Amino acid sequence: MKKVSILIAARNESANILACLTSVAALSYPTSHLQVLIGDDASDDNTAALIKDFIKDKPQFELISIVSTLPQLKGKTNVLAQLAHHATGDYLFFTDADIEVPVGWIENMLVHFEPNVGVVTGITTMIKGGIFGLMQGLEWLYYLSMIRLFALFGIPMTAMGNNMAVSREAYEAVGKYEGIAFSITEDYALFHAILTKGFHFVQLFDARVLTISRPIATFSQLLSQRKRWMFGAMSLPWQQRLGVYLNASLLPFLIIMGFCFPKTILLLAFLHYLLVVAWMVGIINWLQLPALMIGVPIFWFYHIFMNFVMFINFYTRQSTVWKGREY
Repeated sequence: MKKVSILIAARNESANILACLTSVAALSYPTSHLQVLIGDDASDDNTAALIKDFIKDKPQFELISIVSTLPQLKGKTNVLAQLAHHATGDYLFFTDADIEVPVGWIENMLVHFEPNVGVVTGITTMIKGGIFGLMQGLEWLYYLSMIRLFALFGIPMTAMGNNMAVSREAYEAVGKYEGIAFSITEDYALFHAILTKGFHFVQLFDARVLTISRPIATFSQLLSQRKRWMFGAMSLPWQQRLGVYLNASLLPFLIIMGFCFPKTILLLAFLHYLLVVAWMVGIINWLQLPALMIGVPIFWFYHIFMNFVMFINFYTRQSTVWKGREY
């Protein structure tokens, strides 16, 4: 049986960390082959105290205080790089402090590490947080389903750092995080570095590896998150970046052309609406998440609005604030 190390970066996560650790403690993978490393990234709340109390009778867990910064690394990347120094697993699993993992997460990710597979990615959504959280959950599933669709044709896009596993062989082949140029989207950077070394990837769309995240609470915080997302999107090959531009252009296109050809544009918008609704219904049924179905009729409106806003936000916001730090 393979040894697995789970790496969790935590900064000011007192509201989320216990739910995360409780789900990790409930994993069905044998604790004798499991190591859980939590890095406290200079939290100024009681995150560290909560972690210490939770893990006091769990020898497979270890809290590591991050008090230094490795050369050329920052924030979460610096935490994960240092946690990896302590990792003893054959495989490194990455998740976030606001994530709850499914009980069979480890086994259902590991089974896809066939020869020369360097990275396996699961999926994430939100099921709480009112209508705003519901829209975020649907949005995550929409984009992840697109990533999965591209992956079926062998086209890599990105990995999700809150639900990702890499082999130690692949991680060391790229020179670890220290050998990768710093990126605020550290998951994307690691994913593509591993592929550049000739390793294969697997992008799953399976309820058995579905993790649950906490939704962003405010629109301002959401824009900050999406600024980071767009950094990764703008690093994609030009063909995929073109898709980002086209998505962002849909809302102004419909509005402007609607004045010129109102009947035609209304028909096209309605057909696109039906396509997105059918796609989302299929996704929800596939993953057996009926609680999300109530948001499907209005998701299209949120989706085309956010595509445009994310684009404008990327070019107008001068900096990104992430976990209380500016980048």
